Amino acid sequence: MFLVAGCTAEPDAAPTAVAPNGIPVAAAFQEFYTAYGGQDVLGEPVTELFTAGEGERPLQYFQNIRLEYDAGTDGVIITPLGVWELAGLNEQIPAQALESSASRLFPETGYTVQDEFLRFYEAYNGEVLLGQPISPQLNVDGVRMQYFENGRLDWRPEATAERRVQLGRLGQAHFDDEMAFTYQDVQPARPVSSAGVTEAEVEAYVKAPILYEGEEQLLYVTVLTPEGNPVSGAVVEVSVSFDGQTSTVRSTATNDLGQVIMPLDFDIPPGQQVVLHLTALNSNGRPLGETMLTYKTWW
Repeated sequence: MFLVAGCTAEPDAAPTAVAPNGIPVAAAFQEFYTAYGGQDVLGEPVTELFTAGEGERPLQYFQNIRLEYDAGTDGVIITPLGVWELAGLNEQIPAQALESSASRLFPETGYTVQDEFLRFYEAYNGEVLLGQPISPQLNVDGVRMQYFENGRLDWRPEATAERRVQLGRLGQAHFDDEMAFTYQDVQPARPVSSAGVTEAEVEAYVKAPILYEGEEQLLYVTVLTPEGNPVSGAVVEVSVSFDGQTSTVRSTATNDLGQVIMPLDFDIPPGQQVVLHLTALNSNGRPLGETMLTYKTWW
């Protein structure tokens, strides 16, 4: 782990929300986050500030990095996620060598950083942000990448010129593999406004999987962020299909629990298999997630 000294914000100070997904960057990391490229480089926050175990440092996951707060030095520590992922790589396939116009050898590890990777490394103070290179450039699933102690650089030729070198999403990967269940246990869910959410999970069930004559069918929907926080203010669009016909209805907005209940008041003949296709939309009408379920009408 690598220490970045000189932070002045205590971890219990008021956080500042800077991310579109509504999760705040903790005050302890705000200065570092801004100085090292913010959302464009480090990605959006994945979690709020939390402590995983007794005596451990407060930490926060971002899409591309994990930061820890050291109260003893009032500094930021970068978790070496590059070391973590490289150790789990089944096979290292070197990428085809390029004719380099600029390169830098790191004697400590014996690896070279070159061209666009080197320009990114130098532009974002790579000695602190990334640490030493620990691999050559590799070809992993068709992507040219290079591992460093704290992270990974990816070459994305399809992106705009300023975005062709990006940090790999190791923060999200480590959180998903190692910490997601722990975080759910230690961090109570809190509502997140749909306006800042870009992806959500949609859970749904109907009151009666078999609907008898005279019964009212109710649809129960819950919209959650991938981290398990309820999404408030989302609208659920429901396509109801039966007997070759399709009708579409929309719910009212989800509440602070991410939930909404809506009646399905359709004149459906008996003996029909009804298919529901649900799409959650944020307050701007952007799709967040979807699911499907069925029920059957009876006599």
